[in-house]
Amino acid sequence: MTIIGIAFPFQKGSTSFPLTRTDADVVADNIQRILETRKGERPMRPNTGSSIYDFVFENVGAVLTARIDHEVRRAIAEGEPRASVLSVYVVEKPRSDGAKNVVVTVTWSFRREVRQSAMTYTPPRSG
Repeated sequence: MTIIGIAFPFQKGSTSFPLTRTDADVVADNIQRILETRKGERPMRPNTGSSIYDFVFENVGAVLTARIDHEVRRAIAEGEPRASVLSVYVVEKPRSDGAKNVVVTVTWSFRREVRQSAMTYTPPRSG
């Protein structure tokens, strides 16, 4: 059975209908939406989403890395049962102003296909 869904972000297709995606692309879009949705943001589904935005003002280090890893795995496991998380890599990248960016790379599998999805979260500048 093939999964068919509307592409994210929303785009108009060549036939004036919304652009569609199939199978692993639908799951990849869903993972991105799950991670970008704050937990509690959807009134009828309060457990949908993740709490990674809560970590924006946290000190970057080993504890934050472990908390992000746990939250990403939890959010995907609860929100997208067709995906199996293989690994979560959280890397600190220094910026020119002395602050640090946190880059989260999620490797997941859908059926027999392995895909990667990376999202970058930039903490706000201090002062």
